[in-house]
Amino acid sequence: DRAKPAAMNPVSVAKSALWRIGFAMRESGQALERVGCRLQGIFSHEEFLSRHMPVVPVQYDAPSIASETFVAPSSLVVGNVKIGQQSSIWYNAIIRGEHQPVTIGHNTNIQDSAVVGASSEYSPPTDIGNNVSIGHGAVVKGATIGDHALVGINAVISEGAKVGGLSIIAAGSYVEENTQVPSGEVWAGNPAKKLRELKPAERDYLRSLPGSYTALGGQHQEVMDLLRMKQEEFSS
Repeated sequence: DRAKPAAMNPVSVAKSALWRIGFAMRESGQALERVGCRLQGIFSHEEFLSRHMPVVPVQYDAPSIASETFVAPSSLVVGNVKIGQQSSIWYNAIIRGEHQPVTIGHNTNIQDSAVVGASSEYSPPTDIGNNVSIGHGAVVKGATIGDHALVGINAVISEGAKVGGLSIIAAGSYVEENTQVPSGEVWAGNPAKKLRELKPAERDYLRSLPGSYTALGGQHQEVMDLLRMKQEEFSS
């Protein structure tokens, strides 16, 4: 028989209820402001909205991002997320910490269109170590990824899985729930199975790959800072 899901944390329920009450009060205030404007003959209501916010708090949880980390303008980091120094979150990548915490270590890169985070409040937290590379379009759901690991393009790491350090999950692979991938191995397939041991040259590659993304992220950040400065000069 399937186990019944665990009851929700009472603290989380209370925080959610308070957030919803606050949201309702704000909406009521905005509605009253519009009515007041109409009574005074002011038939326009203006709100300043950002076209896109890469870093977004959810209820009482706000992302904590180290100062030297690059977050691409089109990416999205939401909720209870902690990211270490010199990491990089690339274009269209999504880090979702609204259900469970997401921890990303130092010098780790989450590449374009990757998705990281739990799928529900019953999922385990997501923990990605230092010097990890999460490939383009990969999905990491409530899993643990060890230091210097590589998750290939479009690979999926399911809930409860643990990928050891200095290991490779090949592109397009599907790692099933609660799978244990030992350190120093290459896994591939659907479902993913051990393919072979890691070669010495591959170990060197896993150690050097994150550094190239850190350097590239620094270059992109410099461009973003320059564009922001020019925009401020133009608008002043």
